[in-house]
Amino acid sequence: MATCAIKVETELSVSWGLGFAELGSTFRLSELQSDTWTDITGDVLSKLSLSYGITGNSPNDVVASTGQLQFSLRNDAGNSVTTQGAYSPLHANVRAGWTYGVPIRVVVTHGASTVFAVSSITRSGTTATVTTGSSHGRSTGDWVTIAGATPADYNGTFQVTVTNSTVFTHTITGSPSTPAGGTKTSTHVYIRFRGKVRVISPEPGQYLTQRVQVTCYDAVRDLMESKVREIALQINKTETELLTAVLDSLPTAAQPPLRSLETGIDTYPYAMDDVGGGTAAAGLIKNIVLSSLGIFFCKGDGTATYISRHRRISGSSEYTFDNSMRVGGVTVPTSLEGVYNHVRTTIHPKTIDASATTVLFSLTGTAPSIEAGDSITVWGDFRDPDEVKRLIGGTAIVDPLIENTDYDGNAAADGSGSDLSSNLSIAITTYASTCKFVVTNTHSTETIHLVNSSGATKLQVRGKGIYDDGPRTFEAVVAKTYGDRPVDIDMPYQDDGTVGQEAATYIEAQYDDLEDQVNEIVFLGNDSDDLMTQALAREPGDLITITESLTGLSATNAVIQSISHEFTLGSSGPRVIAKFGLAPASPYSSWNIGIAGNSEIGETSILLGF
Repeated sequence: MATCAIKVETELSVSWGLGFAELGSTFRLSELQSDTWTDITGDVLSKLSLSYGITGNSPNDVVASTGQLQFSLRNDAGNSVTTQGAYSPLHANVRAGWTYGVPIRVVVTHGASTVFAVSSITRSGTTATVTTGSSHGRSTGDWVTIAGATPADYNGTFQVTVTNSTVFTHTITGSPSTPAGGTKTSTHVYIRFRGKVRVISPEPGQYLTQRVQVTCYDAVRDLMESKVREIALQINKTETELLTAVLDSLPTAAQPPLRSLETGIDTYPYAMDDVGGGTAAAGLIKNIVLSSLGIFFCKGDGTATYISRHRRISGSSEYTFDNSMRVGGVTVPTSLEGVYNHVRTTIHPKTIDASATTVLFSLTGTAPSIEAGDSITVWGDFRDPDEVKRLIGGTAIVDPLIENTDYDGNAAADGSGSDLSSNLSIAITTYASTCKFVVTNTHSTETIHLVNSSGATKLQVRGKGIYDDGPRTFEAVVAKTYGDRPVDIDMPYQDDGTVGQEAATYIEAQYDDLEDQVNEIVFLGNDSDDLMTQALAREPGDLITITESLTGLSATNAVIQSISHEFTLGSSGPRVIAKFGLAPASPYSSWNIGIAGNSEIGETSILLGF
């Protein structure tokens, strides 16, 4: 039976010890404080469960849901710090650094063969170069744990860039002396979850269970809770550039810790014109990804990942599960709920005003008054002047604003006083579909009201409006004996009719019957080294193959949508049950020049126009 070991780490300011023996595999849970991860595995009770990725497997399920990690901690004096109440946030004895929002990760090691002696570690600036005594077998993007080095700054878990079979590099903090001393080792590890502690629930009763229930969420939760408002109109940008703009617009604390965004394949004339007064980042990401038929999720190590439709179509299988699930099995559809033979895709070509004369925003209601020397801030959403309830985008903004055209200032609220417009200084910042005015009264004594001589409120911005006036819908329908099963795919930023039609054709072929659909696969990683590797190495977006006699599956390809693990902890290491949520793979191979296996047109390979 294959084994693994786990470490649960969190970013605290003190060192904690690991309670599991190294039996060919390890597990650790830890938390991070100032780039120092602290092991809390010894205080984890009984069971740990985690899940992340894209929930569901319909054509519209393209963006991950919140990833979640749950476990219990010892809160009695028998824990690793011999302190009752160490994990109660309000307790006087709470551990330094243990609080809501602290980063946390689960690190898993499988197999003694992944441990290599390290010949040398040198440092140049923030880059450490590691040379192993034999071939390390690592790939760029893998994670390793360095141990036994001195100074201790060289030790820790790092993501590597491979130079050759015996050399890799990684980023290091601090300025430890070079070269490193000590008896050094490098161990391949898998980070199966990274997120933040969100729920800490101590069980009351100092003579009862003395446990603390902990729930952590991954970076997707931050994307769901964070609103995007201050983002520029995106003109002629790819989907990857749009995703980057959304992520960059967020506060640093709300951004995923790592990114891996594939090169975009579509270019959108206008995007983000639908942001308005604030839209959840996850919602904008879904609009982008649906427009390009890619997928977006956070990996176990916290990397925000975008995979384009080209790789989804041209990818190769990572592993074949062949009647190998002694515990668990596969779940296949038992109804037509996920079958679609009538696909409608809608694209959104935008129209734009010919000249920058459209009033995109005009302040209404009671006019603000500004005391002498004071400033006020006014926000406004761009709206269609012919249909004011309709939000639009804007470009070619008239800036600076023109006195007595775009704004007025008067000494009287009803406009009967002196015209003080020249005593107003107005700075305007415009975004994709909203604007911000900072209006300053430079008069030494007079209060200024933002009204014209008629007493009407006057503050506006002009430019070119961007309108979604002509959505176009494409269809792909194949008659089936089961009848009509429709699904609608909205592609908010897509304007290419060829992509719209080919997307409909592709999705219809992907979902029009049950023959090649699998909902999920469940297996015990401990059954074999191969299965343990699959449990720990696979991520959403990976392609796998399944053969299972009783369900009739024969070399059926499927794409992993979501990952779930349940670790039952014990003295000989954790028992690992893995579950992969699955979606249908490509119904055929696409012809992509330069991609091995997809460069020849044959019976199962077609030329796609997108």
